[in-house]
Amino acid sequence: MALITTGGSPSSSATDDIEQLEVNLNNYQELYRAALKGNWKEAKGFLDRNPDAVKARISSLKMTALHVAACEGHSEFVENIVALMPAGELAQLDDLGYTALHYAAIGGSLRSAKALLAANSTLTQVVDSEGRTPLLLAASLGSESKELVWYLLLVTTDEKPGQPFTGPRAAYLINVFIASGLHEISLYLLEKHPHLATAIDHQDNNCTPLFILARNQSNFLSGSRLGFWETRIYQFLPVEVNYRPPRSVRAYVGGHESAQDELRTPTSAQNKGQVLHGLRRLLCGAIKPIASARFRKLQDAKLRHHFAVELVQQICKQISKKNVSERLDYLLKLEILNTATVNGTTEILRILLNFFPDLIWVRFSNNRFLVLTYAIEHRHENLFRMVCDKTARNKLMASAVLEPRETILHLAAKLPPLSQLSSISGAALQMQRELQWFKVVENLVHPYFKEYPNTNLETARELFTKEHKELAERGEKWLKDTSNSCMLVATLIATVVFAAAFTVPGGNDNSGAPNLLPKNSSTFMVFVVSDAIALFASLTSLLMFLSILTARYAEEDFLQSLPRRLILGLASLFYAIASIMVAFGTTIDLVLNNRFSWVSVTVTSLATCLVTLFAMLQLPLFIQMVQSTFGQSIFRPENIGNSMDLCKKDA
Repeated sequence: MALITTGGSPSSSATDDIEQLEVNLNNYQELYRAALKGNWKEAKGFLDRNPDAVKARISSLKMTALHVAACEGHSEFVENIVALMPAGELAQLDDLGYTALHYAAIGGSLRSAKALLAANSTLTQVVDSEGRTPLLLAASLGSESKELVWYLLLVTTDEKPGQPFTGPRAAYLINVFIASGLHEISLYLLEKHPHLATAIDHQDNNCTPLFILARNQSNFLSGSRLGFWETRIYQFLPVEVNYRPPRSVRAYVGGHESAQDELRTPTSAQNKGQVLHGLRRLLCGAIKPIASARFRKLQDAKLRHHFAVELVQQICKQISKKNVSERLDYLLKLEILNTATVNGTTEILRILLNFFPDLIWVRFSNNRFLVLTYAIEHRHENLFRMVCDKTARNKLMASAVLEPRETILHLAAKLPPLSQLSSISGAALQMQRELQWFKVVENLVHPYFKEYPNTNLETARELFTKEHKELAERGEKWLKDTSNSCMLVATLIATVVFAAAFTVPGGNDNSGAPNLLPKNSSTFMVFVVSDAIALFASLTSLLMFLSILTARYAEEDFLQSLPRRLILGLASLFYAIASIMVAFGTTIDLVLNNRFSWVSVTVTSLATCLVTLFAMLQLPLFIQMVQSTFGQSIFRPENIGNSMDLCKKDA
């Protein structure tokens, strides 16, 4: 063991103490190794020879064998050694300031925690060197074991010295629960201790529960980046909401909760559509055994989103009990409103506006209103829908001159944050979306402000061209590269199907008529039609991609012209690939079906798989382009009153 000194040499008595400590620790090396490995048989033999060693300090950090085993997660070892130790000794702290229960909480070992608390129930109130209870450590470092967190929450009381629910660490506790994604546990805790909903953690930059929710965008659907297929599956996933601790955990603490301890159950409004919900549950139950980890993760995410909305509701109920000035101070000075707006957390803002409608008039720095300016600057479509209609309020917001000397149209002319820009695939589609933003904001502002210059004497249109010059160049390159690749495929298909039209299966007779036509007229016609479709579709695709290569690539072309050509080109290419597979399948059927009947089935299956694979790979991008180009505008107005009603339904 190394000795670090600050100067001079240690005294002889200090040296003797250190040497004696090393000798004592060496005596316990066998027990130490057994505790590290969880080898109870070896440890039991040592303890039989040295009964007092059960409570001895066996490491330089003054750990007991119980500390070591709990730290390493050896639950069976912990159970056995707890049976040999006096109850009072279980509360010993090592030099790191932890009890064995602290280590069990950090490691997420429910079995060890149960054994320790069965022997000494007061361990839940013992704090470490920083004043943290085992519950707080489990929430912050052992949150992957949700059952353990539930268990410690149910058995922990609000007594000194810990006072986890009313003491100086209470605000940190609820914040850690929320940050760890333990939203249902947070709801349970707020039901028991409502004051925690607005608690402020002064030791951690004045963090509040609502700020923690707003900071992590993945707590809500609006901030979750779901893929194409995930978005479709998400809508149909059932959510099994349980507002109480798991039954298994309640059994650990001595039975069921009383009626007054139970949280509210879903209301009748939430129980509507029970037939549909039942079908979803049935379908989900059938898929679950074979579902991938991603599917289960998606279902967990939907449940987390539901609980997060419930948390915001409960927090806002507590905020509403404050007077008007206290509400504004709480929401503005603690960065709650600003964070939710910048992150585009629609769920939080809808609920806040439902409880406190006057917040819509709040201005941030630089004369910026709550929703409109931040929605445009950060490209949050759902927020913009709340204020893109032409009410008197929104007209006033749209006509405000921001500092330094710019309008909301200048905000739309600037490049958005990279995180928002990269959410769209392909530089060309990114450029299209930017043009859509600029056009819709341009329609919102008064004509006077369209030519309003900023401090650099640039109009919004000039600023847009300058800011998006590089993006337009990348969009042009992306379109040309895509067109070149697709043209090669289309050319190959056209060449093959053109040749197949003159070399039909089975050959021709002396008059030029196909030999197989009289015998298999229907199958032969399928070949002819599919071959013709493949030829026309591939040539159409070729022309569309050629027109993209020869386009002028002006800014306005990215809005409609170029995306339409790309959509038609990809659609034609898909039809060409599908048709050539049909032509190939019918050719095999015509030539070999009479001798090998299984061939046609095999070839058809393989061709179907190939076409399906192509569709699955290209369909998400294709649908995104179609929706963006031909679909209903993503900037359609959504009245704030309707948003509030929707928020009530979601809650």
